[in-house]
Amino acid sequence: MTELQVTKLRVQTIDDLRCILDGTDSLSVPLSSSAPTGTILHASIGDILLSVGKWDADIRTRGGIHADQISLGMKLDSVSTHFSFRSASKVLPGDLYALARGDVVDYRVTGPIRYAFISLTPELLLKYGGEDAQRGDVAFWERCRWSRAPQAIRALIVRSVESFVAQVSRPDCALSGGALRQFQCELIEPFLWGFMFDERQSRERHALSGAAIVRTVEDWVDGQSPETVQISDLCRALRLSRRTLQRAFTETLGMGPARYLTIRRLTAVRKALQRGDPAATTVTDTASKYGFWELGRFAKDYRRMFGERPSETLTRGMR
Repeated sequence: MTELQVTKLRVQTIDDLRCILDGTDSLSVPLSSSAPTGTILHASIGDILLSVGKWDADIRTRGGIHADQISLGMKLDSVSTHFSFRSASKVLPGDLYALARGDVVDYRVTGPIRYAFISLTPELLLKYGGEDAQRGDVAFWERCRWSRAPQAIRALIVRSVESFVAQVSRPDCALSGGALRQFQCELIEPFLWGFMFDERQSRERHALSGAAIVRTVEDWVDGQSPETVQISDLCRALRLSRRTLQRAFTETLGMGPARYLTIRRLTAVRKALQRGDPAATTVTDTASKYGFWELGRFAKDYRRMFGERPSETLTRGMR
């Protein structure tokens, strides 16, 4: 599948909540006389399924997972009361939960809730998230586990996921080619941050200085096409964890590695526009080629970075 496909379902009865995730066999017991109301959205993004729910109910749900894919999910809102029997704790916005075959869906929700899940194969998850020995093992993701990052990180996770949900919810949203691949890669990242910054885990030791790491990264990136480089590629090629990478870039450049890679792609777009023929080159096609899926944000970032609109670069470059 090479294009974005979106399906929206209405929640009107307790039975409609069985559609929360594919491959879930669960039983929801209503704890009040009010019928659930809301919507569930399923978006196929390449090899990833994004499931987003927004509904109001008071239910107790328990069931099993029998799908071969692994699902990573989180609660997005702070309105509902969501208690997980798996973690024996109240679920906070941005808490990350991993679900795999043999796991149990086990929770109670009271009030209006918003949540998001991504589902993908173990092989694809290892491609993007298995940057070190521990997370490079499928068993790490298949365990019944959850993580809780510090509050600031969780807030960032939620905001990031909300932006992807808003994009795919637009009736005119259409993604394909490089833009679809970049969207897919960026969508996975916030779901991995929770495990990367789990405050319940001990902090790792850093053998290399931040400056040495950044120089190593730049040397490696210089030999790649900017539109194909992802955080997972850096981690795997240089044998660095996401936490180490984030620390190095924040300490030395004042920004994370993802932002730095975005700026490099912006620079690549600028060079392409400067060399392009206005009669045969369009800003939209060029931006999409380099993985920019939200063109409005691309245009703002471009103008902020270079002091002119992309169309002005294209015209001026030909002159």
